[in-house]
Amino acid sequence: MNVLELSNVTKRFGTFAAVDNISFSVEKGKIVSLLGPSGCGKTTTLRLISGFENVDEGSILFSGKDVVNKRPYERNVGLLFQDYALFPHLNVFENIVFGLLAPNPERIRWIYQALEQMDLTAYRQSYPHTLSGGQQQRVALLRAMAPEPRVLFLDEPFSGLDTTRRARVREKTLQLLKETGVATLMGTHDPYEAMFMADRILVMNDGCVVQDGAPAEIYFEP
Repeated sequence: MNVLELSNVTKRFGTFAAVDNISFSVEKGKIVSLLGPSGCGKTTTLRLISGFENVDEGSILFSGKDVVNKRPYERNVGLLFQDYALFPHLNVFENIVFGLLAPNPERIRWIYQALEQMDLTAYRQSYPHTLSGGQQQRVALLRAMAPEPRVLFLDEPFSGLDTTRRARVREKTLQLLKETGVATLMGTHDPYEAMFMADRILVMNDGCVVQDGAPAEIYFEP
């Protein structure tokens, strides 16, 4: 089942088409990567789907329902920003539960289990400025996932980490995404990252999807 489906979506800034007539879908439990250089349209695509930019043409469907006219908070999406955007005055646990409208015992149990899985249990009372970059990324990921979003968006989620830390955090993130089964759309400029994380890769250039395929297909027949 397609949780997310874009059909002929276009976004213009003046005469420039930042996103030009793109169509793709994301199934439940799958990770799809938007791969391309800076300025190719990855972030704009994520902003269009999440509702932070308005679509000029085309449709965006969540489980078959058009959400083009819905506001961001009505779309039930999870967002992991490139800079993590943690609240400095809240500790780790408070940051994660912030997005829950009505915390219930089931989600609180999930948060404690996820903290343990992501090696963050000892830091649940710590504040963001005391954490490493990798720890901040994992906290931001759990905050985005805590409300059980229909779709999770990751925008260059590992770009701020050094090479050694990036590999470990990437493995932890992939494991958690697969276990929860959330439909995930990730923007990245790193081909290795896309190959490691994604079930499907959409190669973007100049606002267009120029290739859509499995990682092996993209690698061997670019």
